Amino acid sequence: MKDFIYSFYNITASSIDRYLQFNGWIRNYNFANRNMMVYTSKNNRQKTLAIPASEEFEDFYPILRDVIGLLQKKENRPANNIVKDITTTFIDRLEFRVISEITEDGKIPLEYAADCVEGLKNLILYSVCAEQSARPICYRTTDYAKALLNKFKLAQTEKGSFILNVDIQVVDENNEQIVLEGCDIPTPFEHKVIERIGTAISQVDAIVNNQRQLTEMAETAFENGITANMCDAFLKMRPVSDTDKVTTTIRYASSLTRQTGQIEQIEMRTNHFLVIDELAKIYRDKIAIQDVSLTGIIRSLSKKIDNDRDLKTIRLYTTFEGASRTVTIVLSDEQYRIACNAHRDGLEVSVSGELDMSERYWVMNNVTSFSPIHQNE
Repeated sequence: MKDFIYSFYNITASSIDRYLQFNGWIRNYNFANRNMMVYTSKNNRQKTLAIPASEEFEDFYPILRDVIGLLQKKENRPANNIVKDITTTFIDRLEFRVISEITEDGKIPLEYAADCVEGLKNLILYSVCAEQSARPICYRTTDYAKALLNKFKLAQTEKGSFILNVDIQVVDENNEQIVLEGCDIPTPFEHKVIERIGTAISQVDAIVNNQRQLTEMAETAFENGITANMCDAFLKMRPVSDTDKVTTTIRYASSLTRQTGQIEQIEMRTNHFLVIDELAKIYRDKIAIQDVSLTGIIRSLSKKIDNDRDLKTIRLYTTFEGASRTVTIVLSDEQYRIACNAHRDGLEVSVSGELDMSERYWVMNNVTSFSPIHQNE
């Protein structure tokens, strides 16, 4: 069983205990030696397993190796799969496996590898942002998203194709919450983030398999799944060749699902990334320019010659969709005169027009109304 040697040592006493109980083994809590965990099979009371009660004991891993060997025969499946299920008892795991001729020896060009890691980071970061506030595009990452990103860990991989594993602990194994029968387990926020990524991949796969229409999906997909930012993150992992593929596997913590081995797996090929690219374009084309009304404080005024005409602008400090922004607004001569007076008097202003959000610095053109907000209004 050398193939699982690395992840094998991530198994804890708590994780093997929960795995066995989820799979029909009954623990004897009255066993005299508290340093041992003893189990009998629900289907065959003659079968007994005994495991040290802590991974800190010297004989824990030698005995565990024999136990997994017995489970391999009983469950009739590879030991490596059993180990994966045990190690994801309290964590959700996001796995991306790149299968290509250039990865047959487990190696990959450094530039593509760097893009993959950057894509994974952004995928999680913007999934957190979308879970906080569902919208097609996130223009600024939240402080909470940046802080939570540090909890996601790049995990050990395995032999074969180029693999990236990301783990996030969603259940505290030392203080696992016991929920009464018939009551739902509160869903951890981190688990929702992984579920959103899984939903996003499934949404793309549904379009590729003609189960959903692209334009129809784009209307609501961002509510619980893919966003423009997540599209950009996926595209960083786009394979080099059309014959390559990226297999995505999500393993959910069995302590939350109440069963082991629950996974979602989808092979992403060229068509998947073409759909992702189109989704990103639809999102951006749809909301890059909007008719909006803003209120705020004028930070500065500017007059300059641009294309043989006087260009009069202000920089407005405002709030848009819950985030603070500074927007450059192009005004007519009369509107600029009103803006100068409002700035002099320290008044807020109200402005309506076409807000262009396609670039880093936002600009409002075609202003339809502009007026100061007096204190008695």
